[in-house]
Amino acid sequence: MKSRFLTMPALVALILAALLPSCSKESRLLDAIPSDVDQVMVLRLKTALEDAGYKFEPSGVKAPEGLDVPGRLATFAELVGKLDASGACDVNSVAVATSGNQQVKFVTILVSDAGKFKEAMSGAGMEWTDEIGNYSCGTTSAGMSVLLDKERVWFVTATPSDAVAVVDALRKRADKNPVTSLAGVTDLLEGPGLVNAAVRQGAPAKKGAKEPNAAQTTRWATFTGDIKDNALVGRSVIMEGDGKVIPFEGLQPVNQAVLSYVPADFNIVLGLGITPDFDWSSVTTLIGAFGGFQARGMLAAATPYLQALDGTVLLAAGPANDEAYTDVDPGNWRFLLMARLPQDKINDIMGMVRSSLFMAGISPRMAGDALMVIPQYGMDLYIGNVDGYFAVSNMPFDPNRQNQLAPLFDGKNGAFTLNLPSLQLFGADLPAFGISVKSQVGADNTDFRLSLTGTDTPIFRAILEAVI
Repeated sequence: MKSRFLTMPALVALILAALLPSCSKESRLLDAIPSDVDQVMVLRLKTALEDAGYKFEPSGVKAPEGLDVPGRLATFAELVGKLDASGACDVNSVAVATSGNQQVKFVTILVSDAGKFKEAMSGAGMEWTDEIGNYSCGTTSAGMSVLLDKERVWFVTATPSDAVAVVDALRKRADKNPVTSLAGVTDLLEGPGLVNAAVRQGAPAKKGAKEPNAAQTTRWATFTGDIKDNALVGRSVIMEGDGKVIPFEGLQPVNQAVLSYVPADFNIVLGLGITPDFDWSSVTTLIGAFGGFQARGMLAAATPYLQALDGTVLLAAGPANDEAYTDVDPGNWRFLLMARLPQDKINDIMGMVRSSLFMAGISPRMAGDALMVIPQYGMDLYIGNVDGYFAVSNMPFDPNRQNQLAPLFDGKNGAFTLNLPSLQLFGADLPAFGISVKSQVGADNTDFRLSLTGTDTPIFRAILEAVI
């Protein structure tokens, strides 16, 4: 009886020993990445190629029959196939990161057989040049430096003479604070998606920070992407390092009453419920950085009205004729904009519109007390107050239109839909299938789904055929 009891711990130890290598591989991959990187993601290259129709065989990889693959993609797929067939490394677990305000980009993969890895890479046109310390060093045709030791390989955007110092510095920082010390970020990166990514929001915690948990509370914008039911699906959340999900601020549920103004044939619809607490700084900074002097001037004038938004903002559009997709002219599209604003702000905007029209010598006609009709661009623009919304459209406002938008927006703080019936609308040599995109914004997450219409082809293969 005693001997049987004593064998149980040994049996448990044997089981754990057998399980640990398989469940800790991802963690070992991420252990060498410091927690202060700007962004990090894990890619499943083999699964992605398999979803595109590639067949992995003992001799390598076979492209989908009938797919005319360009040289660069063919070379990449062939290399992934060779590495997988050789068993040199796990091509389904590849970490990509940037560090130092994106000045250094690097890729790292665990290696199980350094000799086979060197052989496979040499066959792909890579040159091995030096042996420095514990590393075999080389360069790729794309100009990246490669460092290989017995455990892993690094591809680094640094000159060969600097690459060793860069990698040693990364490993030294990771020894003290690896990204695996951030449980929430690590769990996300180790998830089953084809791509799992985390981007740091704000500066990394400073050394000697008074808050002992500073790294754990640093916020990350995260994304997971996968293929389900032949559609690309994804989810994005903001989380702290420890995994605490941060609710979106400044948002509220969309008022579905505005959807009744959208015609059924509109194929682009975006709606967002906004409160005065919404942080516009990232939007205004982006526009100001890229828009130039005039954009910054317009932005300064518009900011008080953006900050006054309190309710739903809706933007919707649909083609008015067959030329809409080849000639993006306002006259080829019907559109609708509605934004919930206080009455005084709407009055201010309408006053500015009237003044501008007067200066231009344009006399609008009135449609009721609160709506102006302005001839412009060969059509009539309707501008005014519609049910407490500042509204602009090139068609009369009608609150009794029918569509299928309610389920998409139900209970959500925002949603977006795009439906293109055929890519051939943009060119006769493009595929005939269409694209459907749907996105929803919840209290603390954004979901995304892209599917194809009019085809049963695996989505990755269809996309490859469309772009090559």
